Amino acid sequence: MTCHRLLLTAGLLSFAAAGRAQDQSTPPSTALPAARPVEIVYLDANRHKLPSAAGAIERKETTYRDSVGGTTRTYYLPSGKLKSFVPLANVRSFLRHGTVSEYYEGGQLRYQATFRAGKVVGDLVTYYADGKLKRRDHHQPDQPVTGECFGPDGQPVAYFPYEQMPVYSEGAGDNAAVVRAVMLNTRYPVEALKQRVFGVVKVKFVVSRDGRVEDIEPNQPKEGEVPKNLARAYQSLQEAAVSAVRQLKPFAPGRQDGEPVAVSFTVPVTFRIQ
Repeated sequence: MTCHRLLLTAGLLSFAAAGRAQDQSTPPSTALPAARPVEIVYLDANRHKLPSAAGAIERKETTYRDSVGGTTRTYYLPSGKLKSFVPLANVRSFLRHGTVSEYYEGGQLRYQATFRAGKVVGDLVTYYADGKLKRRDHHQPDQPVTGECFGPDGQPVAYFPYEQMPVYSEGAGDNAAVVRAVMLNTRYPVEALKQRVFGVVKVKFVVSRDGRVEDIEPNQPKEGEVPKNLARAYQSLQEAAVSAVRQLKPFAPGRQDGEPVAVSFTVPVTFRIQ
């Protein structure tokens, strides 16, 4: 008798706030082919790319110093005032290297930290819009992060991590709870079973600032990776995985420096026939 099962591995998590992706080491093969001039991208309130400045609230400019590294400057729109400056050892993987600064629209420094190969070294500091210190985190190699947090009145408050991941509302509230929920919601498509099509479907989604699951879409296979005669069956696997993610219940939203932020997830779903 033919049997089939679904295997879900732990989802990969990364903060989507301020357009940052999780830092990763970058192999030589990811180097860009040649130095480029300034690249300009317009972003809406959900940090989606727009085809023009119409409806945009930010403009991001990336300047390459060579074929790999460069700097990214983001500006508030319509004021045109600087929002952030990020030096990058590798633009494609967003590998931060140097002092990263972020500003309120009024010009007051909001955030500053120095990175080496994607890791914070020394202190990470944030400020309220009036200039009062909000937090100071101390980063030392191979040591837990320590620090102090302060209220708007300047008085110390209980310390909380700078970045806090979303917590799934069902089950134990950890990453495994998300995996279990997707697994229970996933059904192996009949069409894929008939053609004995199996494989991994990675589904991306965003947990919004209010904890809702949004922007669900499967990663697309590379050209030629799926034979043309099996394309429809593989698409049914994608649809099944997306449907399972769509049934997730709300999360407690992620936070950055105590403020709710959108956070991106990737859940790999493995369809296997035995």
